[in-house]
Amino acid sequence: MEPKAVETPPDLRPAERLGAPIIHIELDNELELLRASDSYGAADHAATTILKRPGIRVVLVALKAGGQMHEHHADSPITVQVIQGTIRFDVEGQTLELQPGHLVGVAESLPHRVLGVEDSAFLLTIGAVLTSP
Repeated sequence: MEPKAVETPPDLRPAERLGAPIIHIELDNELELLRASDSYGAADHAATTILKRPGIRVVLVALKAGGQMHEHHADSPITVQVIQGTIRFDVEGQTLELQPGHLVGVAESLPHRVLGVEDSAFLLTIGAVLTSP
């Protein structure tokens, strides 16, 4: 008998959902909720953590057209995967225009910034900070 996959109940609060052993996210629903949030209404972008485990964190980011995430860096490697719209991603003197289906990986400590060319959404995956033995 095969083990049965258990989906995350949709009525769990986000903090409870993050701790579930199996997490199934409907990104369209999460994005709709994020765009309806007070934080998105008051700013040019909003984000919510949709998965958090030792060694990995996944954040859904909604970015308005013309909105930006000012230059910053991460202490660990990241990936950015666009799921809606178009963003401009500036890193290491390069400007990448990313659309759905595009993924960029960035090493730790590299300064980067993000600009919404149009209303957009992307998944930000943050890896673990590696330490030397």
